[in-house]
Amino acid sequence: MLEINAFERLLDILKKHDDGQYLAKSPKEVNSSYLHNNQCLIEFYRQFELQQLVIETGMSSLAFIDYLNLEQRNSNYSFSNLKKQDYIVFLEQNGGGEPILFNFHNENNSPSIFAAYDVLEPFKIADNFLQFIQALTVIVDIVYNQYNIYEIYTNDDCDEIKPEFLPKIKMALSPILGENIDRFMQYFYG
Repeated sequence: MLEINAFERLLDILKKHDDGQYLAKSPKEVNSSYLHNNQCLIEFYRQFELQQLVIETGMSSLAFIDYLNLEQRNSNYSFSNLKKQDYIVFLEQNGGGEPILFNFHNENNSPSIFAAYDVLEPFKIADNFLQFIQALTVIVDIVYNQYNIYEIYTNDDCDEIKPEFLPKIKMALSPILGENIDRFMQYFYG
């Protein structure tokens, strides 16, 4: 599956910077109906240990939600424009909040990826999981390999981002995200 291969490329970059082991020692049993019988998600949660997986974006830390905690963590969220059965939150700020979710409404085979701030309704940031993972891989590659994770700022005493950083990210993401680029950038970099 393309999504699994893309996620493995993301993990390859992360492994250069930490010693985390994210492949499951043996495939886990998962409730396929909870994952909307989506083969990609079933394989994703069967193959990967996500409990310790944290991704730094330069401005924030994102944590994947491991399958064993998926239902419990999802009970923490509700959105007025989405029914509980239409979404699964799979990623959030480290420590909780500002979720990223699969939106299955009208797209059961290939859910869109939405994001939300704690008080706002979710908005689309990627057309599908593959597009999202590819975009996240671009961010991780630039942030980890070109900016040493948190060196996107002009100095240690301010919140001013280096002037070349955001244009570099946006230029690299535009071919992947298309019309979703502005909302994706807004979620990740304000």
